[in-house]
This record gives sequence, C-alpha cells and structure tokens, in this order.
Amino acid sequence: MVKIPVYLRDMYDAKHLVQIAESCRGDVDLLCGRYVVDAKSMLGVFSLPTFEQVEISVGEEEAEFAREKLESLNLIRK
Repeated sequence: MVKIPVYLRDMYDAKHLVQIAESCRGDVDLLCGRYVVDAKSMLGVFSLPTFEQVEISVGEEEAEFAREKLESLNLIRK
C-alpha cells in the first residue's frame, strides 16, 4: 500500500476524493491519526474528526493513477 498525503478543504474536495477512490479496483483507505475509513464511502469520509493530516492509502498498482488524479484536482498536500 502506498500512502499519499491529501488536503481536503471542503465537502467538494471530499466528493472528488471519493470519486477517485471509487474508480480504483482495490481497497482504498483514508487515514487520519488513529482513524481508518473506507475512502469509497462519502459517509466514511465525513465521519473523520478533521480533514487535516489526512492520507489516502492505495495499492501499488493503482498508486500512479490515483496520484495523477489527485494532482489534477490540487488535492495532494505538499
């Protein structure tokens, strides 16, 4: 699994993140501290206590695809 730090500013960013996760075949998780939620679930994403210090965890075979999509929407935290 590859971890990519993401930056979610509002619910629209969260919606786009879920859409990217849904386009991946494997499991995609969203990590925030000790919380781990399914990134393909809008309810799961909104259940996070904060949108700061969030990472998306995706399989190695789909990491490049996810990174490109996240960069195109300016969601990768630097």
